[in-house]
Amino acid sequence: MHKISLDFAEPGVVLARNIYSSDGRILLSAGVTLTPNFIHRLHEFGIPAIYVKSAWTNDLEIPEVVSEQIRRNADDQIRKSFQKIQLTQNPAFEPKQIKKVVCDIIDEVLANPNMLYHAADIRSFDSYTFGHSVNVAILALMTGITMGYNELQLHDLACGALLHDIGKMLIPIELLNKPGLYSAEERLAIQKHAEHGFSILRKQRIEVSLLSAHVAFQHHERFDGTGYPRGLKGSAIHEYARIVMIADIYDALVSDRVYHRGLFPYEAYEKVMAISTSELDPEITGLFLQNIAIYPIGSTVSLSTGEIGVIIDVPKAYPTRPVVRCFIDQSGMIIPKKYEVNLMKALTVFVTKILTEDEIRSLPTSIT
Repeated sequence: MHKISLDFAEPGVVLARNIYSSDGRILLSAGVTLTPNFIHRLHEFGIPAIYVKSAWTNDLEIPEVVSEQIRRNADDQIRKSFQKIQLTQNPAFEPKQIKKVVCDIIDEVLANPNMLYHAADIRSFDSYTFGHSVNVAILALMTGITMGYNELQLHDLACGALLHDIGKMLIPIELLNKPGLYSAEERLAIQKHAEHGFSILRKQRIEVSLLSAHVAFQHHERFDGTGYPRGLKGSAIHEYARIVMIADIYDALVSDRVYHRGLFPYEAYEKVMAISTSELDPEITGLFLQNIAIYPIGSTVSLSTGEIGVIIDVPKAYPTRPVVRCFIDQSGMIIPKKYEVNLMKALTVFVTKILTEDEIRSLPTSIT
């Protein structure tokens, strides 16, 4: 399987994964053949991309640190808790189900300690906040495990990460969804969500630790003191919040939004690296990035030899040296029989770029 933008989906392609609505319902199941009407309806639901099957990628499975079932349950519980606050403007919520979700996510991440994060989930535009919260929790947990955290530390970290944006539910929805730039006054109102989140969570101290509440309070602080709400600097920011701020930034960069296409993982990797000696804790950033697949499985890439192919495997210890299944040779001709290039063995060969959808469509053959 591999991911394509819905804008480039054509009738006749076969879905490789279920597609979900913003409220968690299955819109189309894996194995369904797309029709013009299906494509039109998916656009109406704000689905940015889909996973499809092809002759070149039929046998590929994109690894998931957390299973689809656990991810969907987490997404559903976050949605219910957040929407209850949003609809009633009452900061009370039921944290017991959230604690169960946290334990389930921790169990799955601990069961896959050697897996890279391939950013495999797809969210509708209007469910960004909920899916983003789950992704941030997964990324934060992977980092915490790399840092040697015990299970209690992982629980507090994951709980804070999962609920880091809960304060947004007390911000007017029309302001949250406003297209274009915010005014200075609107920006200040948006920034209040960190304080709102802390206020909501510290009232749940029996179920949610004060350390988790501080993640919501501090995830927009910056290591160099340029963040908000208090302009904290360095170790004055709790370590959990220093982890979550990195996960928050990374997932926002790779996510498709109404107003921009998500970056490729290697592009987001470079952007995070660029601020790792200023806005972010450099040591934690280095550990965070160890868990990222900068060339995810299913990506179409060009090699320094001129060959073009699909990433089929990525070693965690050497994420820049994947295995590539080539379908276009060095002279630009279609390869009748697929072959693989293992960059761990072909040491003079390297990935030059991940191809965009437009570039893939311009090739003499299509992996779709």
